[in-house]
Amino acid sequence: MGRCRHYLLMLTSALAFAAHAGMPESTSEPVLPRADVQTMRTWIAEMKEDRRGPFENIRWYCQDGSVLEPEPYACEPHGGGIQHGAWSDRTQAIRAAGFPIANVLAALEPIEVVGHGAEPDLLPFLLLEKFLIAFDDGWILRKARAYRGALQIDDERLSATRMLRMLLGDPVWRERFLVLREASRLLPVAVSAERLTEIRGLSTTLAEQDAGFAPLRDKTHNAPDAQDAERIRAYAAAQGLAAANPAYAQLADMIEQAYADRPLAAALLDLSQRVRDHKLANQLVRFSEALDHVENAQDQLRWSAEILQFLRIHLLKLGSPTVRLDALKVSLIAGTQAFTSSRMLFGNVDTASRGMRLTWMHWSARALFGMGLLTRAELDQMETVLLGLQQAPPSPGQYQADLQYLERATGWASRRLTYHFGAAITGLRPLEPLVDFYIPDRLRASPMLFYSDLLESLLEDAARIGGVQHRFLGESISAGLRPLNPGLAEGVLNTTPQHGAAPATSATAIWLLPETTANLPPVAGILTAGEGNALSHIQLLARSLGIPNVVVAQSLIPRLQELHGHHIVLAASSMGIVQVERYGPEWAGVFREQVVEAQPQTIQVNIEKLDLSNRAFLSTRDLGADDSGRTVGPKAAHVGELTRRFPGKVSPGLVIPFGIYSALLERPRIRGSPQSMFSWMQASYLEMARLEPLARIEREQSFLSEVRDWILSQPLEPRFAQALREAMEANFGPDGSYGVFVRSDTNVEDLPGFTGAGLNRTVHHVVGVAAVLDAIREVWASPFSERAFRWRQGHMDFPEHVYASVLLHESVPAEKSGVMITADPDTADTRFLTIVTSPGVGGGVDGQAAETLRVNLETGAVRLLASATAAQMRVLRNTGGSVLVEAPAPDRLLLPEELQQLVDLAQALPTSYPPLLDAQGNRAPADIEFGFQDGQLKLFQIRPFVQNARTSRNRYLGTLDAALRERQARAIHTVDLQALPGKPTDRLHSVPTTPMTGTPSLMPGPEVTP
Repeated sequence: MGRCRHYLLMLTSALAFAAHAGMPESTSEPVLPRADVQTMRTWIAEMKEDRRGPFENIRWYCQDGSVLEPEPYACEPHGGGIQHGAWSDRTQAIRAAGFPIANVLAALEPIEVVGHGAEPDLLPFLLLEKFLIAFDDGWILRKARAYRGALQIDDERLSATRMLRMLLGDPVWRERFLVLREASRLLPVAVSAERLTEIRGLSTTLAEQDAGFAPLRDKTHNAPDAQDAERIRAYAAAQGLAAANPAYAQLADMIEQAYADRPLAAALLDLSQRVRDHKLANQLVRFSEALDHVENAQDQLRWSAEILQFLRIHLLKLGSPTVRLDALKVSLIAGTQAFTSSRMLFGNVDTASRGMRLTWMHWSARALFGMGLLTRAELDQMETVLLGLQQAPPSPGQYQADLQYLERATGWASRRLTYHFGAAITGLRPLEPLVDFYIPDRLRASPMLFYSDLLESLLEDAARIGGVQHRFLGESISAGLRPLNPGLAEGVLNTTPQHGAAPATSATAIWLLPETTANLPPVAGILTAGEGNALSHIQLLARSLGIPNVVVAQSLIPRLQELHGHHIVLAASSMGIVQVERYGPEWAGVFREQVVEAQPQTIQVNIEKLDLSNRAFLSTRDLGADDSGRTVGPKAAHVGELTRRFPGKVSPGLVIPFGIYSALLERPRIRGSPQSMFSWMQASYLEMARLEPLARIEREQSFLSEVRDWILSQPLEPRFAQALREAMEANFGPDGSYGVFVRSDTNVEDLPGFTGAGLNRTVHHVVGVAAVLDAIREVWASPFSERAFRWRQGHMDFPEHVYASVLLHESVPAEKSGVMITADPDTADTRFLTIVTSPGVGGGVDGQAAETLRVNLETGAVRLLASATAAQMRVLRNTGGSVLVEAPAPDRLLLPEELQQLVDLAQALPTSYPPLLDAQGNRAPADIEFGFQDGQLKLFQIRPFVQNARTSRNRYLGTLDAALRERQARAIHTVDLQALPGKPTDRLHSVPTTPMTGTPSLMPGPEVTP
């Protein structure tokens, strides 16, 4: 079974893998002692087997606040009220710990759940509880569904309906289509009150005749569902009264009919009569009439997809919130039909041509958009690719590249679900790990399963044609491995890394991660379950050092986890060939050769250029690119160059030069001692270089700790503080009227052969001179964190000559920000731009789920690689610092006019900016950090985009690519889309069609807009 389908069948989502790998997500889980969580899990297990579940007893809850015994009509003298279960002490303790379980909808006011002041994750949490109840045979209500009076279904249904109507009438909520549709699916609004009354009446009659039927009667009263029909039939067959058999059968049939989807055609016709817009109503009628003539699964899938798309696009135009709710119910029926028809088609997939499979993928994609799993922008990009494949027979390379692009759809859908439900999943996981099945369940219950099956078959076909064959633990595979960074590495596989840990041996390990994390310590190689952000600091750092990074399909991860602690090899070639193998004697020669070939990659410190005599604060207005490595680091130097070259786009900056930092290190290490801190550091480096590895590691740890503590404890002289205050006021204005980012800017980062991105400290939006002084010490100490030291140290020729300047850069409260590379990072083709953008400040650099675009500068074409789906964004606080808040996830984040500003900048750089050079002295693409404030481009940083030259020269990786080129040279010139996959000369003689669809193609389907 291939990667795409396995991605759905085995996916426990990046969140689940993060939990098992010990890599917590950014959203915090309830902070509880481990014993408390284990105790609560035990309570949950006991609730599943308790006939009262999470409840202690039944009570009346009256309008005046009275809580009364369950006497008939007990609340009438108190203004009315509702009856339901009262939480047990255990349930209340769990809820108090931050897990809002055992929700009674009737006890919730809609405004508490969906109002503007409500907790943003409360509705997703409530929906996840409904999912668990359906997924886990009732979950904590498993036995309590028969606890009479605990839940009153009429009250539950009424409350759910009110909640959904409020959602559909709220301008904030009604744009969240996926959540709205999930709420209409999971909340009890689908079955009419009249039909439920009939079911309850007959079940009560049966219980009067048969006392043993009482638990099932209570179940159909309190928590009815579609499976009750089968439960009743099983009861009748095993222990029912023979005389009551007709009544059992009648009740089971009534339940089946109540929960059976109405015929889609009838539901559309009924909805059309309630829609006031005549054009929309007429389109619904046309859909209904078309469905009456559908004769096969192919047409059923096509029309279901078009209906789903139409209902999503026009939901808000169909009428009142009540009509919109009815439209969502019709959407659920259409979604079920799309799924069932796709599974029927899958039975005939072996006889379908390549073109037919692409057509089915196209319709599936439209259905997925209609269900809220894809955005309009994502669907548009997919349709462009799918239609492009039909216009002319593609070459094998184009065929494979387009299919690999279409593979992104599964990740897009998963990220969209994670955006809406990820925080609630993370919050509930400590209590109930089964919640990790929610996202896989949603993908598997949609046409995404069919889409992935089809795509998998075509990817394997493309790999055979193009000659791409990976090696995975002794087997040849055509899919499931995709390189992000090329490279060759060997090391011990670590599948359980702890977040933030930097074990001394990590630099010789290959790590398996949920996705590439921002705080990754030095490693030999990276295997990731999720691509993450291709331009994050850690990705750029790994790329510059030639560290291979490969995305691994979920289907392969269990086999990798079995190899935890084993020595493996990871190879990723520039053309996309991947090998993951156990290390053995046959690899020894390969790595000996690599050592001989490799030229030592060192961070070249130009000591002669250094000017440590300058101890005056410098304005970025007076700096240029040539000052890099002399008085200040490259960050400040290039900010100065950008300020001159692009006036108005760069905020003011003030720099504390190397000389002031050097003067700090000239102080005595110990008060009264003649030995300076700098001379002690020089001696320590020489000592550590002579030690054996384990002893050296231990000595390095104590050395780093001492250096950090020493710097942080050093007092800053009053005259320094006063001079800083005066310089800041001259550059930024009166104290307190601005904020600054306090940014580390050493002489050993952003160099032609080493990026160092993100290794050292940046303190966000510091307000006031006193706070800036504290932040300066933090930044000076940050090069001596274990993580920064270990990434840097193996590449230093003069380790004592690390000097830190500090850039105080005036804060820009950007609404969106990101990173642009003036090339395709995979091919270094400068005809393209690669742009990563996230809402808020600091976008893209920390690996957020960001919008990623590739822009063709020659044609202007823009390809969407990923949407912005990070649940949180960073915003600046007026009082200083920053805070994470809920982030939007729009179809497109960068507006066309904003994108054009970035394109204009990229096109201007070659002639208006000094060349950025790589380690060989050649012009390098630019790596630019930017933001937008009020729609205007702001520039924060520019540096060379560093590729690892040794990787391209690696002989072993070169042999992999040479073999691939030879296979491709022998391959067919074009791919026949009318042939069966794997049989390029065989054409289908016929394809099932009807007069409605005509010849299958990828042309747009029926018109869905009036």
